[in-house]
Amino acid sequence: VVKGGLSVDVGVRAFMPASRSGVREMAELETLVGQDIQCKIIKLDVEGEDVVVDRRVVLEEEERRARRKRFEELEPGAVVRGTVRSLTDFGAFLDLGGVDGLLHVADMSWGRVNKPSDLLKEGDEIEVKVLKVDPAAERISLGLKQMTPDPWSLVEEKYKIGDRVKGTVARLADFGAFVELEPGVEGLIRTADLSWSRKVRKPSDVLQPGDRVEVVVTSVSTSAKRIGLSLKQALGDPWEELAAQMPVGSIVEGPVVSLADFGAFVELAEGIEGM
Repeated sequence: VVKGGLSVDVGVRAFMPASRSGVREMAELETLVGQDIQCKIIKLDVEGEDVVVDRRVVLEEEERRARRKRFEELEPGAVVRGTVRSLTDFGAFLDLGGVDGLLHVADMSWGRVNKPSDLLKEGDEIEVKVLKVDPAAERISLGLKQMTPDPWSLVEEKYKIGDRVKGTVARLADFGAFVELEPGVEGLIRTADLSWSRKVRKPSDVLQPGDRVEVVVTSVSTSAKRIGLSLKQALGDPWEELAAQMPVGSIVEGPVVSLADFGAFVELAEGIEGM
């Protein structure tokens, strides 16, 4: 080690600046002493006996060759092992051994993922599938969810019309509530299927995200990836037991819920009104 870099024996004494040594810290220069290295002559002054060499440019060329070779080895559909190098809002960058690939958040799970850090952390080693390779742009797209079958491919076998199933309310919309039946598979309870009562005007009157519910499957379409659900059918139709509970001639009480020119509507039970 000499001032500003290294003294290198290439048959004659040469100087290699620290910035061209290929090491990041000055303290690492000592580790090169005594080693045989490859370097490129970048200055040769015979009369002044001044020779300057560069190791960094050789390392960069070797890295580029290794990257090109690695890109040639990777093909769509291949399963590779990688280490999570960094996380972003839109995905995770994986080190695949000399090249980086992007695992987009949409390809992490068949279920809903709010942010990549919910599933992964830096340093994790995972197996992923190569989805796309673009050597010209040096881009590799990866998929984690593709390591398992699409859950919708099994929906018709698992969910039949009339089945009672359990799930978790994932989110609410103006027209109904989405229920996660399993990761990647959601069904919709439309507002009209939430309750027998006419009082329900919006989903939040009955459900909140995170609620566990038992529902009845009313329709299944794998091509459209839609499952229709009914909460009120799972609760049972109150009209089915009405004749036994309130036979003709019974005296009952209930609040008046609305008035019309021709009479008054009285609530007899949840979902049942009489006139």
